[in-house]
Amino acid sequence: MAVKGPVAVTDKATLTQELVRIADICHGCRRCFSLCPSFDILFKALDVPEVDGEADKLPGKVLEDFVDLCYECKLCIPHCPYIPPHRWSVDIPHLVLDARRVRVEEKGLPLREKMLSRPDKLGALSRPVAPVANFVNSLPVARWAMEKAVGISAKKHLPTFVWQTFTKWFEKRGGTKVATPVAKVVLFPTCSVEWNRPDIGKAAVQVLEKNNVEVAVEYPQCCGMPFYDVGDVKGANEARTALVSALRSWVAKGYTIVTPGPSCSLMIKKEYPWLAKDEDTLAVAKGTRDLCEFLMELKGKGLLSLDFPKAPASVAYHLPCHLKVQNIGYKSRDLLAATGAKVTMVEKCSGHDGTWAMKAEYFEESMKVGQKLFDGLAAAKAEILASDCALAGVQIRQGMGTSVWHPIEVIRNAYGLEAP
Repeated sequence: MAVKGPVAVTDKATLTQELVRIADICHGCRRCFSLCPSFDILFKALDVPEVDGEADKLPGKVLEDFVDLCYECKLCIPHCPYIPPHRWSVDIPHLVLDARRVRVEEKGLPLREKMLSRPDKLGALSRPVAPVANFVNSLPVARWAMEKAVGISAKKHLPTFVWQTFTKWFEKRGGTKVATPVAKVVLFPTCSVEWNRPDIGKAAVQVLEKNNVEVAVEYPQCCGMPFYDVGDVKGANEARTALVSALRSWVAKGYTIVTPGPSCSLMIKKEYPWLAKDEDTLAVAKGTRDLCEFLMELKGKGLLSLDFPKAPASVAYHLPCHLKVQNIGYKSRDLLAATGAKVTMVEKCSGHDGTWAMKAEYFEESMKVGQKLFDGLAAAKAEILASDCALAGVQIRQGMGTSVWHPIEVIRNAYGLEAP
């Protein structure tokens, strides 16, 4: 097969053409042979005698499995020598999203995907009865019923809910407490922080204020990454529109958008401009920073306090995939190291990857993917385990049976600040 330029995916036929084109290019490269289950199944299928390396002979089931086994870690991007703007334009994460979009347009969204792609609805329903919801989610019989009814794995540990959201805590607290700010930020807390881990957001506010940064909070809704992952591009675009509308005025007033979630910062910085290139979307993307990225910018200006009286001796740090592919360097690792702690960074996927690990058919595979990370973290024999990704933290806790901190919580504690 002669390698040609990319095919615009508009329907199932053009999708198949583009999948075959990409498969042919990947067959001749194979740099991603050990990266994830998608490439494993693709290369094995290309090597059977009936196919013998001819991508256009690949069975349709193989192409479907290639798409379904992709959990959108996006680590193939830094591996691939043919990513855009190369003339071959190999962009597998977006091809997978196109494939799921075509499926949604043809068949609609299954119930499970509708549930898992709407964290705000799940959070709003669970918040008033958080202890009950958490208890029910821990019952084997309830989880068995959930798996049979909608396909959410009975074995998968799920995030827990809280009755007081992060934004309610911030509102009750009375907002920011900085007299002469050196910078101003608007914190987009993420759906995980809002509904499940408000302690991360609280630590972020404490650390920012410790460094004389004025903090505002804006959470109109989830960034839309869960919609994106299941192929609901319309839902993702609606989320983009709502978030850009809420954040654009802050950028215009000179605020930097910061977020403690790698998937959210990736979505706003990289994926929003892929969905739309209007002036407001691009301005919000340009004005967004990962939380630790922003703090390291302060450090570079000599504005970050380096007084850490209660720094840990050692930290094993998981670098989330969605942070790595932003190509901003290792900001969280460097921030942790600034405390004086010995930091061991482990660059392996947790296998949680949005909602992929929650699905009954992929849970066991997700734990296999995460095992290399678990082993690497254990080998560090560190005092503390840390990850910027709240969902990776859930996966690590399940795989290792130990607590996982967000780097901002480690920094807050190293400053000697008490958790509110």
